[in-house]
Amino acid sequence: MLDQVTENLPSDQYLIINAGNSFDRNSPYTGIAAKYIVRMLGLSGVDVIGIGPTELLLGAGNLKKLLSRSAVEMVSANVPGFLPYIRFNKCGGRCKVLVTSVIDPGVLKTLTVKFKPVPTDPVAAIRKIEKEVDHDLFIVIIHAMDKRIAEIANSCPGIDLVIDGLTHGITKKIDKKTVMPLVMSNRRGQYVSYLDYRPDMKPEFTQPVNLWVSREKTAEDLQIKKLAEKYDKEKNEYGRKLREERLRQKMMKKTPNLYLGYHACESCHPDNVASWRKTRHADALATLVRKGKEHDVECIRCHVTGMDDHDVIGGFSSFEENPWMVNVQCESCHGPGANHVQQPHKNRMKVGRQMDCRHCHTYTTDPGFDFDKKVKIIEHKAVQSTKP
Repeated sequence: MLDQVTENLPSDQYLIINAGNSFDRNSPYTGIAAKYIVRMLGLSGVDVIGIGPTELLLGAGNLKKLLSRSAVEMVSANVPGFLPYIRFNKCGGRCKVLVTSVIDPGVLKTLTVKFKPVPTDPVAAIRKIEKEVDHDLFIVIIHAMDKRIAEIANSCPGIDLVIDGLTHGITKKIDKKTVMPLVMSNRRGQYVSYLDYRPDMKPEFTQPVNLWVSREKTAEDLQIKKLAEKYDKEKNEYGRKLREERLRQKMMKKTPNLYLGYHACESCHPDNVASWRKTRHADALATLVRKGKEHDVECIRCHVTGMDDHDVIGGFSSFEENPWMVNVQCESCHGPGANHVQQPHKNRMKVGRQMDCRHCHTYTTDPGFDFDKKVKIIEHKAVQSTKP
């Protein structure tokens, strides 16, 4: 996709910036993913990456180790110990483009990211670079919450362009909250956005153009593909070990109720189970197997039953120990069934709710998910047990 934007331009007439904040702070794979993400960005032609809150999750030592092996630089003006800026000479040396990035310390507190040394005052850091480094164009990536971005930017009127590195979304029209242009492009790599700098015109920046990245329109890069395959293998192996450890911890904490699997439901509710067999839930694991991701703990939890329930035993733990708990079964929506089977009238199963679906059908995993439409495919009436 980047090649499509730059294919007719000499290399000194464009600059490719990644705002940073590229890692998943809730993922157990962040440490593994980081090295692959940075290498892939380098292969994509990215010139500079802003250090954001999730990069700091690695810790100073690990982040520096990562950068020592990276082909693309990361910058931050207010995180001590890292490259504060990069100045690029563009247009035959006629335009000096200064690029830096800052993190508002309040973001780390909000996102519960612990990092030492603590970032310094972002305004002071920006002003220092602006004053000391000769430049024609000054671009600053700001990682801050909502109104704080405008406060930082408006305190540094020497900035020419601000990139919002934290807000999720893409800019369709340049924001007017600051005295200089403010843009954002943070949609989990699904878009590439660009704008043109025209110093001979007013305004000097064109409105952003947002290109949606799709497999149909984007040629596959073989080097990046190989890295992705290597990453999946490393994730799978790590996921297997992580799941085994979770199993050991869970078995130390047994509770009266437990998961049984759909066979326990079928004897009393054959029609409901027959209806379930016709849905994609009944074959959920196969979609992962086809992609070679059946050991990926981030993915598999939504393709099996009971895996994330740390209070009740019997949920899926491994293909060897309880393979009968694969796929999205009855207990995924209605909860563990042992108590209900023993005393069905006293221990009613819970009714599935929209929030149960949303645990797995998220914006990232299923952006087009329509609950009202999809629930009709799996919907069934509540039934009474045939047992006395």
